[in-house]
Amino acid sequence: MRKIKPWLQNLFLMLAGVIVGLLIVETFAITTGVATPQKSKAQIFYQFIQPDTQLGYKPKSNLKDFKTVWQEAKVTEIANTDSYGFRNLGRDYTKSNLYFIGDSFTWGQWVNEQKTFPRLVEAKLQQPVINLGVPGYSFAQYETLFNEWIAKYKPQRVVLSIVSNDLTNYSSDIGQKIYNTLKQRSFSPWYEKSFLYQFVLKNNKTSLPAATANSIYKEAKNGLTLFNLGLAAPESGVGVDSDYLTSGGVVKVEAALTRIINLTKKNQVKLFVFLVPSKESAYIKDYAQLFPESVALLKNEEIGYQRLCDLAKSQDITCVNLTDDFRKNSNQEKLYFDIDGHWNAAGHQLAAEVILNTLNHNS
Repeated sequence: MRKIKPWLQNLFLMLAGVIVGLLIVETFAITTGVATPQKSKAQIFYQFIQPDTQLGYKPKSNLKDFKTVWQEAKVTEIANTDSYGFRNLGRDYTKSNLYFIGDSFTWGQWVNEQKTFPRLVEAKLQQPVINLGVPGYSFAQYETLFNEWIAKYKPQRVVLSIVSNDLTNYSSDIGQKIYNTLKQRSFSPWYEKSFLYQFVLKNNKTSLPAATANSIYKEAKNGLTLFNLGLAAPESGVGVDSDYLTSGGVVKVEAALTRIINLTKKNQVKLFVFLVPSKESAYIKDYAQLFPESVALLKNEEIGYQRLCDLAKSQDITCVNLTDDFRKNSNQEKLYFDIDGHWNAAGHQLAAEVILNTLNHNS
């Protein structure tokens, strides 16, 4: 049998030592949490949802202090859900006379649950409020929620919160498409979970690449990151679809709102519609300075919202566009997170005040 040369034997021993050393470092890093991978937004979202035949997906049931962290945006959320997957732990659906339906703004993305506008309204009214808001939902799911919950329990009042990215040319199976996309994007190769990969990633990747002249986002003077609507693809989730008013989107959305209005009237439930401004619209002056060439695209949101309010009011439904309130208060304090496009606690507080005034005025 041929004897291994000393230099080759030493090389093998050296490689073995390196591998053993890496395994020791990897084990230590994993057990101490140093090697926790940076999750993408898709991975963050996918980890707390489950498939649903009617809605496409919904939050997992009975979550207890479920923590999600988006490191790039420096935001954290703790979620607790009931047996239905909603943020209504300990509340009786049959005894509440006020329901909220919406998307991540109504859910309260990245905000302590007690500081979300549904819970702030609940505290002021001193009566249980049911929150059916779920991140990523839009009109297709709103209709399902109205049919499944409002028609069943018939609360006295229901608040529908519409956001700018609800104004899209959606399909009825949009929930399933979102779930499938998140599932696909949430997969990451095994090596991306290693300490070495994470160490290199953390030391060579900033939270956001530097903005350029044609960047899809730029930072305003107040520190808020705003997105260029002119570079956002249709159905990207960033604001209103650029072709919303000229495509079939406007017809679908307004038809969906009409069906929701008819359902509430049929079940003798008083409907309130609130329109949530995008961060770009709320800080329109900053947006105009950063992206003067695409400021006209904000008209899609303004016109789309006006059409929805006109439709609602023609059916004697209270409709409130929150845009003016947020623009008036935008110079006083930040109402949205720096990078993420959702309201911070101050934004939820302002929304709760307007909603409470509206509810009390129409009681």
